[in-house]
Parts: sequence; structure tokens; C-alpha cells
Amino acid sequence: MIETKVPIETPIRPIIYHRSPGLTVRRTVIRFCTVYLPTILLILFVITPFLWMLLGSFKTNIELMSSQGQTLWIKEPTLDNYVRLFHDYPFARFFLNSTIVATGTTMIAVSFSAFAGYSLSRFSFPGRTVIGVAFLVTQMLPGVAILIALYIQFRDFGLLNNYAGLIIGYNAFSIPFCTWMLRGFFDSIPRELEEAALIDGCNRVMSFFSVALPLTLPGLLATGIFAFILAWHEFVFAVTMINDTKMFTLTVGIASMKSINIIDWGLLNAGVVVTTIPLVILFAFVQRYLIQGLTAGAVKG
Repeated sequence: MIETKVPIETPIRPIIYHRSPGLTVRRTVIRFCTVYLPTILLILFVITPFLWMLLGSFKTNIELMSSQGQTLWIKEPTLDNYVRLFHDYPFARFFLNSTIVATGTTMIAVSFSAFAGYSLSRFSFPGRTVIGVAFLVTQMLPGVAILIALYIQFRDFGLLNNYAGLIIGYNAFSIPFCTWMLRGFFDSIPRELEEAALIDGCNRVMSFFSVALPLTLPGLLATGIFAFILAWHEFVFAVTMINDTKMFTLTVGIASMKSINIIDWGLLNAGVVVTTIPLVILFAFVQRYLIQGLTAGAVKG
């Protein structure tokens, strides 16, 4: 009887690649020098002025004008700058004016831009392309170029030194950009969702409010933040249209604190810090929606 030998299978051993310690260290150093180090330097470059401003608001003018005032170290912390800000100047009134103007601008800009962006995205009508290009062209023109013409018109219509004039002027600059931005966001929403709503019995207006508008919440927040920041930080238009101290916005009010011969740096730093706080709080709450709104409208489909 012939015995048959069955070959024994040798187990397959995984091939293990051993990295050289020198190669790993070299890659780590290259990554640190090309990615992390530039990022750290950029963050320091951006944050240092704001940090100097924040710490400078707690320094006395004597310390700010000395050599120690140019450093981030506080020798004698004080809240005198914030006390003088609200005691010697109507800063609370400035803050209220900016809040009213920025809020009104945001509400009107988002409302009009939502309808305009939806129309440009969903309807075909004569002049649609021309209107879209016109919105972009208006963003290329500096506001100073039309400032004199706007001042004459606002003077004839009695819109100087009031909230309505500022809100109308700011919306003239913010609505075109917000409309173009929301148009891209509406383009990213599938049309099938609205068609299904129309089949179920909704009309075009109902489908807009019940289907399209809720899906554009991140885009609405992004455009609303843009309009709010534009109205909150704008200076040239406000200083031209407003000459009544009681109607000064924050930017104009802070600029009025500077005299011809003396600059109170501690007071100015405190004013800018208080002006920045609402924006920091706003970004802290809507940062996630802002990023989603800015990126979702960039991709169609």
C-alpha cells in the first residue's frame, strides 16, 4: 500500500515593516515646521493685538504711555477706564443705537434676501442673469463712491440723524451679497422636495415656508451674521449721515472720544472691548451653523 504524503501548509506570516526611528523623527520635525509652526505663528499674529487691547483696557494712561505699557504685563490693574466710559460719555446710548440699527438691518436684509434668492434659484424670467450679475457688480463698488449721492438723497427725504436712514443705507450694501449667498444655498436644496410638497397639495408659497425655508436655516444665520457685523462695525456711512450725539453708533461714539491733542488709549481700549463682546457671544452660539451655512451653499446638488 502506497502512502500518500499530504503537504503541510506553512502558516502565512504577516510582513511587518519596521520604521526607522530616525525617519519617524524626521517626518515629525518636517510636519511641525510646515504645518504646526506656521499655524501657531498665524494665531499669535492675529490674537496678540486683541490681547494687547484687552489688557490695555485695564491699565492706567500713565502705564500705557510708559515702556511697560507696550508689554502684556499689567502693573496696576484698574477698572477706571470702564467706569469713565459709561460715566463721562453716553456709551450706553451708543450701544443701544448700534443694537437697534444692526438688528433692524439684519431682519430686513435676511427677509428680503430670502425671497430674492429663492426667486433667482427657482424661477426663470427675463433678466434673471442680468440681475444676478448686477448684485455682484454692486459689491465691487466702494461705498465711498456713492456716499455723496446717498447723502443728498437722504437729506431730501429727511433720513439724516435717525435709525431709518442708517438701516436703509446698510441694507443697500448687505442685501445684494446676502441674496447671492442665499441663491447658492437654495440651489443646493433638491427640487424634488418641493415638487413632493406641491403634489401633496401645497402651493408655491406654502412649499417655500414649509420646505425650502427650514432647510436654509444655516444659510439664513450666515447671511444674518454678515448683515449684523456690517451694520455693527460700519463707520464711514454712519459718521456722514449722523451728526447728533444722541444718535451716534458705537464706532462713531468711540471715534468722538479722541481729542485733537490727547488720545486716551485706556478709554479707547475699553470701548473697543465692550463693542467686541456681543460679537464674541454671537459667534460662540452660532459658530456651527455659520460654518455649515457658508459651505453648504458652495456645492450644488
